[in-house]
Amino acid sequence: MKSTSGGARPAAAGLLCFALLAATSALAQEPEAASYIVPTPDRQCDEFNRSWKVTSQHTYRSIKVVVRWTAVGAKQMQEEFILAPGGTRALGCAANLEIVSAQIMDF
Repeated sequence: MKSTSGGARPAAAGLLCFALLAATSALAQEPEAASYIVPTPDRQCDEFNRSWKVTSQHTYRSIKVVVRWTAVGAKQMQEEFILAPGGTRALGCAANLEIVSAQIMDF
């Protein structure tokens, strides 16, 4: 009789387990930082523009945010700031607001 100790089966099983662990850890990663950022129109400034506020819904991490906004009849503005967990920042009057980027900060 032939002995089957060692061989390709245990190596293949180990490789499969490693691939499953890697896939599971990739799925368990935190969502994109931009998904925690919520821009909200606050009040009307004039007939075309409203003031905006940006809120972080993350409960324990700060997020670095870059926003761009344009008021009717004015130049385009871009600003970078850090929002604390659950923090809100008021911005100027604009017709629209765009989240350019968001990055979770690791302190």
